[in-house]
Amino acid sequence: MSDSKRHGTRIFKKSTPNGKVTVYLGKRDFIDHLTHVDPIEGVVLIDPEYVKGRKVYIHLLCAFRHCRDFDEFHGINWHRDLFLNTKLVYPTRTFDDDNSQPRISRLQERLVRKLGPDSYPFTFKVRLSSDLFNFYFLRS
Repeated sequence: MSDSKRHGTRIFKKSTPNGKVTVYLGKRDFIDHLTHVDPIEGVVLIDPEYVKGRKVYIHLLCAFRHCRDFDEFHGINWHRDLFLNTKLVYPTRTFDDDNSQPRISRLQERLVRKLGPDSYPFTFKVRLSSDLFNFYFLRS
């Protein structure tokens, strides 16, 4: 199959230095469209022998950029980090009924199938931009 006909999905992967916990994301840049922000969906692959009864959390960190990356020089950063959310991904929670269990996307479904039983999907829903900007400017 030629390169022009090859279709696939780019996956971004980040592992701990020892390789025991790995995060997979379908994209790493999320834009505030003023009316909505696309959900942040990914999968965490965990080595259960390494975790041994400990909990694994995902932290979502949002960066508010004031300028382009190449404008940052001499150690001056033109962005501010906003911490938004933390979510427990391991051990998984049990749900009382089928309706309360969160749905997973097609990308997450394919990753879980490929990575095996030690992979856990997660989804973050980002608040609307007005909440983010109020949070940013009130804390400045």
